[in-house]
Parts: sequence; structure tokens; C-alpha cells
Amino acid sequence: MASSADFACSGGCGSISVTGSPALLSTIVQNGTSIQLQGMSNILLAPSKTYLVEYNAQFSTPNVNYVASSQLTLNGLLVPGSQTLSFPSTIPVGLNTPVSSVSGGVVLNTPALPNPSILRLIGFSPAGQLGTNFSTVNIRIVEIESNSDESVTSNNAAIYGYGYVDVAGGAAVPFLEAEVVNGAGIVFSDATPTIVSLAPNKTYFVSYNFIECPLIANFPVLVQLTLNDQPIDSSLSVAPPIEDPNSRSGGAGSAVFNTGPGPLNELKLINQTIQSIKFVAGNISIVQIG
Repeated sequence: MASSADFACSGGCGSISVTGSPALLSTIVQNGTSIQLQGMSNILLAPSKTYLVEYNAQFSTPNVNYVASSQLTLNGLLVPGSQTLSFPSTIPVGLNTPVSSVSGGVVLNTPALPNPSILRLIGFSPAGQLGTNFSTVNIRIVEIESNSDESVTSNNAAIYGYGYVDVAGGAAVPFLEAEVVNGAGIVFSDATPTIVSLAPNKTYFVSYNFIECPLIANFPVLVQLTLNDQPIDSSLSVAPPIEDPNSRSGGAGSAVFNTGPGPLNELKLINQTIQSIKFVAGNISIVQIG
């Protein structure tokens, strides 16, 4: 049986320095032996494995409208596609401290060395600002490929893109590179950077996140997955409006869906906003589950 684990923290999970700090965690669920927590921040992963990692975190900030960020590192290096920005912080009803939240996910391969690999969730405060903290954190990890067990989940991919790209309303967000591709049935080519081709008559789990700069104050940004240009209803995500149009915001979404019987099954991430939006990053993780 493949390993899985859930690590979490609530009620104060570490202060964040201006140069970034790891989240403090404890083990909630652990199945198998290839995923273990060392100390309070280092998640140990077995070599030459593939993992699906999803996380969500809430930050407390010293003032409202602060945007924090987070990313995963593997052996001290950024995991491409794992970077996310929080929503601008607000003071919810019943609280007296500004908070903001973020979520992200990625598929990654661990190298043969070092053994084990070390995975960490790193938070970053707004540039040059002190007083930001992790309030709550949850990290879910599933081993999705086993060398000794053939499974449909061995077909998976992590695709990312970054750079200030203007994407028209109704147009697809382009990606740069497939950082991870395992198995068959998921095809990406930089010759067609807005399309991910999927196999027919299969079931997929897809998660995505994006960072954008709206260039218009108080303007929400809508993003959604489509399959053969038909919206996948459960995948709609909304980045909330921000006061400074030159600041960055972002969002995340996911969906489980079936592909059709025909040879053409094209997955896209669409800017569903009524106008052009400048996208800073777009990342998508795909796992065949049936």
C-alpha cells in the first residue's frame, strides 16, 4: 500500500522573518513509512518516488491588505509550480487580527540522493515587513507511484508557467514546461503552451493555482478549467479584488472529471474575466485516478 500522511498545526505555527521561515507542524495521520516528520518542519520523503502534495495555510498579518506568499522546497530548492500568493488580509467577523489564506499543490519526484529528501513549506511576509505569522497549516501528501505496484496513478504530471503574460478575456493561460511527467496519458508540448492533452475514457484529478496582477482596482479575476473548450463547473476559482491594481493576488481550484471517448481531450486553464489580465504564474498538477 502506498504511503500517505497529513501534517498540521493550529493556534500559532511559527513567525515568519523577512527572508522566509518554515511552518511548524505535527503529525495528524501517517500511513506507511515513506513519509515522516523530522522535528517540526522537515518532512522526510523516500528516494525515487512520486508524491502529490497539497497544502493550505492561514497567515496573521500586522495590518489589513497585506499579501503573504508560500512555496515548497525540496532539499533546499524551490519546487517549481508550488509558489502561491495569499489573498489580501482582512479582519473577519469575530476576530480582531487581520488574516489571509493560501492554498497550493504540486506533483514531484524525489531524487535517488539525498536519502531521504527533505520537503518544507516556507512562508514569506510582505517585502520588508515584520509581524506576519503562520496561524494554521495543513499539508497532505500521498505517494502516487510505487516501483512494486502498477497503478493508474503512476500517470501524473506537474506543469508550470511564470512571467508577466497578458491573457485576454476568454483566452487560455500559457504554460512553460512540464517539470514532472510520469507514465502515459498526459502530454504537454511548449509548441502548444495552452493545451494539455489527456487520454480518452479516463478519470483525472486536477489541481491548479495562479498569481495575477489585475491592473484595475477592486476587480475580481475568474479562472476555470475547460475540457475541449467546455467549462468544468466545479473548477471555477475567483481571486478577490484588491485596492492596489499593481499588486498581485491569486487563487486555486481543482476538479475530478472524465474524459470523452474521442481522441481529442484538451485541458485548458481559462481567464474567465471579461477583460485582459496580466498573469504572473500558472501551475497545474494532474493525476489519473481511473
